[in-house]
Formats: sequence, structure tokens, C-alpha cells
Amino acid sequence: MTPLGPPLRTLTLGLVLAVAGGCVAIPHGDQQDTEALRAHIQTLEARVRAVESRREEVPAVVARARAAVAFVWGTYTFVDTAGRPLRHVLNEVGEPVADPRGVPLVDLTGTGPIAVTNYTGTAFLVGQQGELLTNRHVAQPWREDEASAPLLAAGLRPVFLRLRAFFQEQVEAVPIEVLRVDAEQDIALIRTVGWVPSAEPLSIHPQADQIPEGRPVILIGYPTGLDAVLAKLDTPELNALEAATGADGYAMTERLVETHRLRPTITGGFLWEALPHILVYDAQTTGGGSGGPLLDLQGRVIGVNTAYLPEFRGGNFGVPIRFGQGLLEGGGIEAGAPTHETPGLMAQETSAAKSSVERSRQRNGR
Repeated sequence: MTPLGPPLRTLTLGLVLAVAGGCVAIPHGDQQDTEALRAHIQTLEARVRAVESRREEVPAVVARARAAVAFVWGTYTFVDTAGRPLRHVLNEVGEPVADPRGVPLVDLTGTGPIAVTNYTGTAFLVGQQGELLTNRHVAQPWREDEASAPLLAAGLRPVFLRLRAFFQEQVEAVPIEVLRVDAEQDIALIRTVGWVPSAEPLSIHPQADQIPEGRPVILIGYPTGLDAVLAKLDTPELNALEAATGADGYAMTERLVETHRLRPTITGGFLWEALPHILVYDAQTTGGGSGGPLLDLQGRVIGVNTAYLPEFRGGNFGVPIRFGQGLLEGGGIEAGAPTHETPGLMAQETSAAKSSVERSRQRNGR
């Protein structure tokens, strides 16, 4: 291998710094500039050493952050003023009825299982009493769901059957409640109910709005929800899990937590734009990663992951963390109902589902 000469080494150092978010102009001139050039080279070398030392710290940063990141599972439906939930419509033999497009029919007078929407997201610890930050569309998913608009317009209101978080240190799901949301930004403050994690909350960057563009960033979350977690299992493990749970998503999540296999996905990239109300970066993500923390190489939160462009890898977006800091300090607005699970609805859904299964078994002579 040919040793790098001084000019090429200087160029190499400059490239490394460009990747790390720095950009230095090297002066040109005769003897008069020799000392200045030497000083610049020494500065470049010092910065490269600093970047390399931080890079070695990344595994420790990731390990700490992983413990503070939670997998959020939500299940909701809509009820009328009398509290009756939407249910699937069944025919005379107890089978679900669908429209010509194959969309299941639901009605307040339906006799089938409760018609629910399941979704997942990400949240992360920021307080000592179980406070977490996430996206508003994770805390209030119907606000971003076009299918919910006509139901809301008809006077129905959303209710949670489940609103829970899964942590690395806890083998059971933890109920959560929605505290505050930002009226304009896609960010919300939530909190665990009945249990406080022992994991260390993530620290918020004290000058996040001054971070130069081009800096490396780390993104942690659960993109694609459960699918990315299941993709990490080998085929026999996946088959056994599906057989044991009936391929039910929530049941699989519970089993994965019990066996310590529910782990978030971690990606890296660079912060390319830092605008007052949005951050743009290329750390890869997709649906399900909403609400995950965007960190610098020291593990400090600079943003909350919120959206992505599926056709463009360089277009992932986050809410600057200053809006989350505002919620922690009492800003934003109080979250309207529902803010937590509704006791009893889950039992109704489970009971109706069991009744449907029993009717199916009777029809099939089992």
C-alpha cells in the first residue's frame, strides 16, 4: 500500500470532516502561509480524532438509548353517545358481510366482533415519572386516518381498547395515557400508568436548534411495526411463534417481549436540513418508526421521527426536539378524550370473537 503524501492526506482529512459535518477552507500562499497551513492540518487531525472517538462511543450510546425506546401498540374503535361500539355485520349463518369491494360492513347494531383498528408506533423516555415523547398521530391516530373522517362527522367518538407500551426491561405491556399534544406540530407527551421504568431517560440536546447541517445522526424505532422484528427470526422460530399465538399480532408481541426478542431497529445517516419546524435526514425508516428519537452521536435527542417519503430515501422528516421540550414544560394543549384505555371494551371484543369462533366450529361440525 502506497503511503499517502501530504496533499492527498490533507484532502482525505477534509473529506472525513465533510462527512462529519465540518468544512474548512485551506489557505493558499507562499512561506507566509506555511504556519497557517500547518495549523489547519493540526486542527483537521484533531477533529478527525474527535470524530473517531465519538464513533467508538456509538455502541454504548445505542445500548443506553435502546432501553429507553418503547414499542407502542394501540387498538381503537368508535362508539355512539350511548357507548355502543361499531361491530361487524354478520349474515344469517354468522359469517362477516362485505360490500362489493370486499370491505367488511360495520354497524352499531352489528352482532359480530367489535370493529377495531390496530396500529403500532414508537415512543421514548424523557422523564423520571414515565413521561415519553411520540408523534401526535401515534397518540391520536384517527386524526390522520381518512377512513375515520366520516365516522367523526357522524358524531361517533374514538375509544381505545388498548393503548400500551412495551419496554426492554418489562415482560408485560404497560398501559399509557396521553397528557398533552402540540396544536400544530406532530408531537405528543404521554406517560406510563401504574409503573415507572428504571431505564435512564434520554437527554435532550440543550442547543438542538443550533446543530450544523451535515452532522451524523442515529435513528431508533420500530419501522414496519412487528414485521421488522419478525424478520430477524429464523424460519423455525417464526413458525413456532405463529403456531403458539395463532399469528395474532398482539399475542406475538407479548411472546417476543417475554423472550427478550422485541428490539428496535437502529439506523444511521446525516442531518441535511435543519429548518425551524422540520428536520430532514437520510437515516432510513418507514411506517411504524413514527415517534422514534433522532439522536446525535452523543445520544442526545435532537428530533422526533415523524414522516418519510417512500420513493426517496433522502427524505425522512422529524420534529425538532424544542417542541417536545415545550410539552415537558407545560406547553401545547391538553389531549382530549380518549387519553387511555376504556375498561371492559377489550373483554367485550374478546367475548364476541370467541362466540364467533364457536359459531364457526358448530357450522363446520367441530
